[in-house]
Amino acid sequence: MSLFSSIEAIRPDAPVVEISKISTLNTISEIKVNQSSGCFTYAEPALENRFIIWRAMGTDLYLEERSFEVNLKSASVCFRFKNEIILPGTLIVESDCNVLVLVATTSCVHRVGLMSPNEFDLGCSVFASVGDQFVNHPCNWYVYNASGTPHLAACMLNAEKEAVFGLADEDGSILLVTLCPYGADGAPAQDVLRHGSRLRRILVGLLHGVGSAGGEGGGQLGSSSMVDLSALYSNETSDVVFCSLSYDCQLRLWSCSRKSVIHTLDMRLCLRQFSQDDQPDWQCVCKWRLKCTAIERTWVVVLYLCIKGVDRFFVFIPSITTHHQVQLVRCIDFPAFDLEVVDFCVNDFRFAALYLQKQRLVLKWKEICLQEYEHGPWVDCGDGDVYLSGGAVSASQLMGKIFHNPLLAYQSVERALRISCGDAYTQPGDFASLRSKLFDYLEDNGVAVRVGGAGKWKQSATLDSTLRTVWNSCIQYHNAAMRPIGLVYLRSCRMLAVITTDRLLFQRDTAPLVLGFVPQFTYDDHRPVADCFSLIHRIIGAGEEQFFSGIEAAKTTPWQLINDELSRVVQDANANSLWQSFHRAMLQDEVVLFQALQVLAGHLDPTVSPNGLSTPFKQPASSFKMSPYGASVTAAYFASTVGESALLCRAALFLMASWCYFRPESKLPSSTWTTMHSELVPKLSLLCQCYVLLKHIGSMTIGEHCRSDWLLVADLLRKLTAPNRVANLKIKTCTSEGDSHHFGKLVVDLYVHLLKMFWPTGGIGSSSGGGGGGGGGGCLQLLDFLLENRMYNDVRRMVERVNRMPSTAVVKALRIYYDAMACLRLKEPQQAYEKFLTAFIGLVDNFNSVQGRLGFDKESFFMRTAALFDKAGFSEQAIQLCLDHLRLLETESSDLWHMLCRLYCSSGQYAEAVQAVVKIQHQPTLEDSLTNLVRRVVDRGLGSELCNCNFGQAEQTFVRILEKMARENKPTDDTYYDMLFAHLNFKMKYRTAAHCMYEKAKRLEAEPASTLNSQSSALYLATTALNFARPQFRYLYFNQQLITLEQLRAEALLVESALRVDNGKLQRRPTVDYTFEQLLRKGHMELAENLCKAYQLPMEKVASVLALNAAWDRLKQLIDRHAHKPELYQAVCASLLNRRRSIPAWLVDQYKETEPVGAMVLFLEHGELEAAVQCASKLLRDRAQEQQPLLPVLELDNLYVVLEETGNLNLLETLIAELQRYSDTVLSQRQ
Repeated sequence: MSLFSSIEAIRPDAPVVEISKISTLNTISEIKVNQSSGCFTYAEPALENRFIIWRAMGTDLYLEERSFEVNLKSASVCFRFKNEIILPGTLIVESDCNVLVLVATTSCVHRVGLMSPNEFDLGCSVFASVGDQFVNHPCNWYVYNASGTPHLAACMLNAEKEAVFGLADEDGSILLVTLCPYGADGAPAQDVLRHGSRLRRILVGLLHGVGSAGGEGGGQLGSSSMVDLSALYSNETSDVVFCSLSYDCQLRLWSCSRKSVIHTLDMRLCLRQFSQDDQPDWQCVCKWRLKCTAIERTWVVVLYLCIKGVDRFFVFIPSITTHHQVQLVRCIDFPAFDLEVVDFCVNDFRFAALYLQKQRLVLKWKEICLQEYEHGPWVDCGDGDVYLSGGAVSASQLMGKIFHNPLLAYQSVERALRISCGDAYTQPGDFASLRSKLFDYLEDNGVAVRVGGAGKWKQSATLDSTLRTVWNSCIQYHNAAMRPIGLVYLRSCRMLAVITTDRLLFQRDTAPLVLGFVPQFTYDDHRPVADCFSLIHRIIGAGEEQFFSGIEAAKTTPWQLINDELSRVVQDANANSLWQSFHRAMLQDEVVLFQALQVLAGHLDPTVSPNGLSTPFKQPASSFKMSPYGASVTAAYFASTVGESALLCRAALFLMASWCYFRPESKLPSSTWTTMHSELVPKLSLLCQCYVLLKHIGSMTIGEHCRSDWLLVADLLRKLTAPNRVANLKIKTCTSEGDSHHFGKLVVDLYVHLLKMFWPTGGIGSSSGGGGGGGGGGCLQLLDFLLENRMYNDVRRMVERVNRMPSTAVVKALRIYYDAMACLRLKEPQQAYEKFLTAFIGLVDNFNSVQGRLGFDKESFFMRTAALFDKAGFSEQAIQLCLDHLRLLETESSDLWHMLCRLYCSSGQYAEAVQAVVKIQHQPTLEDSLTNLVRRVVDRGLGSELCNCNFGQAEQTFVRILEKMARENKPTDDTYYDMLFAHLNFKMKYRTAAHCMYEKAKRLEAEPASTLNSQSSALYLATTALNFARPQFRYLYFNQQLITLEQLRAEALLVESALRVDNGKLQRRPTVDYTFEQLLRKGHMELAENLCKAYQLPMEKVASVLALNAAWDRLKQLIDRHAHKPELYQAVCASLLNRRRSIPAWLVDQYKETEPVGAMVLFLEHGELEAAVQCASKLLRDRAQEQQPLLPVLELDNLYVVLEETGNLNLLETLIAELQRYSDTVLSQRQ
C-alpha cells in the first residue's frame, strides 16, 4: 500500500483573525519551537465524516474543516497571535454544543469557542462566523507569569469543563493555568506543580551545570527540564493528568487536582534489557517523544526512546485508582528505526510511525492488539506520487507538467515563476494567468517565438532550458511543501493522514484481506482466507491480460469470463496440485471465508470509501453523499489501487465460481447461496468492469483516446446508473434498505478524478468542439451522450470535475453550457442561470467557433436561453437573461422587448412589462405585445394593474386597443370599459373617460332591462368624470348630439329611480312619467323630488303624497327647500280636504302666512268656514299694517254670503269685527 493525495490542497486564502494580548515586543525570533499539527473529529454520528485539521507555525494557527459528504463554506481560518509563538499541544474539543480551541503560547493561554455545526446548517463550517468576539472575552485568555519561557504545553478539559493548561517551565515544574467553564464568568487561576523541594532542584542544577535552557527550551542530561509533555484524563479520579518526560530520563505523572507528582518511572530501566549501556547521552534524550492517546475510553501512553544502537517504542496503559494509586502497565514494545521521528499514532488495531529521511517522509505501520499484548511486523508504506522528479521530457510536455499537474499546488508554481519571471503573482489558484505571465516573459525576452495562435511556440534549446529550469524549481518547492508536520488518524474512514505544509496525504489498506489486518477476524482466522487468495493468484495469475481484454471488448460479462477460466483450470486439475490445495483450503472454513468475501466487497465498493465503514456489521451513514473533497480523495485512493482492485475483483469472482463448482461438497446454508448469486456476483461483476475499464484508460497515452473510448465509458455509465442495476449493487448486510443511491451516483466523480490522475497534462480527451492549445479537450461527445440519455446528474458531476483540469477557455465554457442545460433539466433554475451566464462570458470572444455546435449566434444566445427557461416554467431567470442581453451586448430589438414583456406578464410583474412594451418601435409588434399584455392581466383578473401605468408613445395604441376590445365584447362585460375608464382618469382625460362610460351606458340600453345596474353604474361614472372636467368642457358629443352635464345626471337619476322601483320585475325600459308615478306609489319621495327637478315635473304631487302619508316632517323639509311655494300648500291642503282629512294647524298657519287669499278661498270651497275666517282675519290685519287699501273684495264677499246663508253668526261677527278694525286703521292713518 502507498500514500495518496487529494487533488485539493490546503486552502491558502484563509481569513486572518489577529489576537494581540501582549503589547510589548519579545525576542520571538530567538525562540525555536517545532511546527505542530493535529486533528479533531466530531462525536455526533451525523458529523462523523467531518474533521478539523490544525497546523501551528510560529505565530499562526491554521485551522481548516473538511467534509467527505458536503461542501463546506468558509471552512478555514488563521489565528495570528502577535508577539507570541504557539507551543506544541494545541487541542480542539467539544463541550456543550461548542467546539473549543485551546492554544498555549509563549506568553498567554487562549480559548476560542465556536458553535458546533449541529446548531445550524450542516453545510456551514464552524469557522463561518468566527471573529474578534470569540477570542477577546476576558474569561477566554490569560497572560501567565513564568520564571522563564515555556517550551512545551499540554491542555485538557477537566470534569468541571474548565480548560486546564500545563506549561513546561525550564526548572522542570509545570505552570498550571485554569480557565473557568466556557460561557461562565470567573477569573483565571495560576499555580505551579513541582516534583521536589526547591533546594534539591538547585543542588541538582549546580551538580549537573544546568544553566539557561537556551533558545530551544532544552536542558542538559540529568536535569529535570522536560523533553516532552502530554495530557490524559483519568475516568476513575475525574482528574486531568499530565505526563512529562524529562532529561533526567524520568516519566512523571502529575495530578492537577492534587497538584503534585503521583507516579515516577525511570525509563532507563526499560532500556536495560535491550542495551548494556542504559545511560543515554544528551543527543539521544533530545529525540525522545511522548504521546497520550485515547482509544475509546482507554488511555495509552506511547513513548519513543533511543540510546546508542537501540530505538524502541513503548506502549503503557495507566491504571489510576480513586486514591491516586498509579500503575503503568507495559502492554507492548517493539523496535523502531534510527530515523528522525516526526510523529506517531496508535489506534485499536494499528500503530504508525512517521519519520523524516533525507528531507522525505517515511511512513511505517504495524498491526497491534493491545488486549492480547501482540503486534505484527513493520510494513512499509510507499510515498506513491507524493514527490515529483525530473525526467527526459520535451518542452511541450514540460508546459503540461508545470500547469496541468493535479498534485502541483499554486504556491509552488507561483514561487518558481517568481524566480524566473519576476513578479508572477495572480489571484490564488489562477493557473491560466500564471501561464500567460510565463508566455509574456518568454516572448518579451526573446526566449521563444510565438507561432500561430496562443500557446504555440517554436521549439528551441533556449526554450527547453528555460522551461526545464522552471520545472525543476516547481519540483523543489513542491517537495519542500511535502515536508511532514504530523500524523493523525481519521476514525470515521479508517485512514491515516499525514499533514504537510501543502496538503493531506492519506494511507489506507489496498487489499485488506490479503495484505492487511481485518479487525473482524483474529490472526488465525484470517490466515486461511489469505491462503485461498494466494492460491487463486497462482492458479489464474497468468491469464490476467486476456481476462482484461475480454472485459474491455464488452462482448461478455466478467462472470462468464471467470467461468470460462474455471473450466480451463478444471481440465488441467489432474496435473495441477495447486487446484487440490485450493480445494482443501476453500472448504476448510466456509463461513469465515464467506464473511471475508463480504468484507472484500465492502472494501472495493466506492460508496463506503472513504466516507463509510467497510465492515458488514455497521451500516454506513449516508454512503451515497460525497463532497468534491471526498470525491477527490476517493478518486486518488482508487487511482492508486485500480490495478490491485481489478485483480481482487477477479479473484473474488473466481472464488465464487469455484464455490459453485464445489457446491455438492459445500456446507453453506441456502440463504448464503441466495446472497451470493443475487447480490455478490452482480456487484463484483460490475465493480470488476469498472476497475478494468479504469485500468484500460489509465494505461492509455494522451494521444490515444478517441470517441470510441468515450462511448465505452458512457455505455458503462449508462449501465451503472440504470434503475434495474441499483438493487444488484446493494448488499443488504452492508447498507440500509432505504439507501437507493449507490455506486452509479459516484462513478462520474471517480472517473473524472481518475482521468485527471492518469492524464495530468492533457485533461480527459479532445473533441470536435475544440481542445488543443493547453491540452484538456472538451469531452463533448460524452456530455452529448449523457444529455441524450437524461443522465443529468452525471453531466453535472463530470463537468464540475473536468473543468478543474487545464483546457482552453472556449472548451471550458462550452462544458459549462452543458452543465447549465443539465441544471435546467433538473429543475435548478438559479444554478442553471449562473452557469449559462458563465458560459457566455467564456464564449463571447470566440462564439463563431462554437456557433455550429450550439445552433445559434451570439446575438441570439440570451433569447434562446431565455426561451428554454420560459418553457421550463422559470420566468425569473428568463427575465434576467433578457436583461443580461441588454447589459452585455448593448443591443436592442423589438423581439427582445416583446419576449421581455411576455415574461414579465407571466411572472405577474406588470409594471415592468409596461416599461418593456413602451420600448418596442415596430408598430405591429407593439400592438401584439399590448394585446397579449391586456389579455393576460384580464384573464388573471388583474386589469387594474395597468390602469395607473404611463405608456408614453404607446399611449394612443394602448387606448385604441382597449376601446377595440371593449366594443368587440358585449357591453355587459365591464372589464375593458372599466380599465379604459380608470386609465383615462389616471391620465386626467376626464371628458374622454366620461364618453367611454356614456358609450357603455347607451349600448346597454339595447340590452334587456336586467342590465339596469350596469347602466346605472356607467352613467354615474360618466357623470363623475365629466364633473371633473373644466366647466367650459362639461359636455359630450354622442351620435352628433350635445349632452350636457345636467342631462347626464338626469339620465343617471332616471335609471337609478327605475332600479329602486324595479324589484327585479321590470320588463321594459323605464320612462320618466312611469318611473315618477312608481316612485310616488312606493314612497321613494327623495328620488321623486330629484326626478321632478331633473325633468321639470310638478313638485305638488310629491307634496300631496307626503301629506296623505302624514309624513309631516318630510313635508316641512320639502316646503322649506322649495321656498314655501303657494302651489305646494294649495296642493297639500286640497289633497287632504278632498279626502276629508284634517289639516294640521302648523300647515294652516304656514299657508295663511304664505298665501292668505288662496288659503281662504280653498277653505271656503271645502266648507272649512272657521279656517276661512281665520285666513280672512289674517289678511285684514296684514293689510291694515301694510296700509294697503286694496282687498280681495270678491273673496271676502263670498265668505260673508256663505256665513250669512249658513247662519254661522259667531264667525260672521268675527269677520265683521275684523273688517271694522281694518277700516278704522286705514282711516286713522289717512288722517
